[in-house]
Amino acid sequence: MKTLFCAAAAATILIAPAAASADEIRLGAVAHDIDGLDAGVSGKESGSAINVEYMWDRFDGPNWLLSPHPYIGGNIHLEGKTSFGGAGLNWRANFTDSFYVDFGFGLVVHDGEKEIPDAEPGLSPEENARRIRENSENIEFGSRILFREQLALGVRMTPTWSGEVFYEHLSHGNILSDGANEGLDNVGVRVARRF
Repeated sequence: MKTLFCAAAAATILIAPAAASADEIRLGAVAHDIDGLDAGVSGKESGSAINVEYMWDRFDGPNWLLSPHPYIGGNIHLEGKTSFGGAGLNWRANFTDSFYVDFGFGLVVHDGEKEIPDAEPGLSPEENARRIRENSENIEFGSRILFREQLALGVRMTPTWSGEVFYEHLSHGNILSDGANEGLDNVGVRVARRF
């Protein structure tokens, strides 16, 4: 399942640029489920991931708020934990010719765990041990579809290339489901290539 999901996400990300004119392609390294941030459960699925995003030219709105960049993208976890892909909108505020901040909001579909049953009296010791282990090693998202919020700080090194540090949070916000909502927090660095 995870292999199929990763292949579909990669194909979407790689094929989409051929179909439209890109504003920007971003590629980065991610510290997945970092320990110490309290927005998610922290540390159950720690590891590394690759981030890929494809961002189109911004909408031609009358102001900054109505001029976001649509994007697609996602993360592929390198050790087999939760990967995801989705789409959304990204708003960019330029501070100078060199520095900017991005805020992104979208929806993603993930291949992680929705719910993991708890240990219960009456089950075999082996089954209860398996459930306890699964609960300690996997995030319970509660919904297959999640909100994704992202904040990035960027610096333009040339008119074409930029570097960014970013933070992203995934959860269903108790809006898309009434199930578990442990959430996921990632921090990463990436390069961006403008066209």
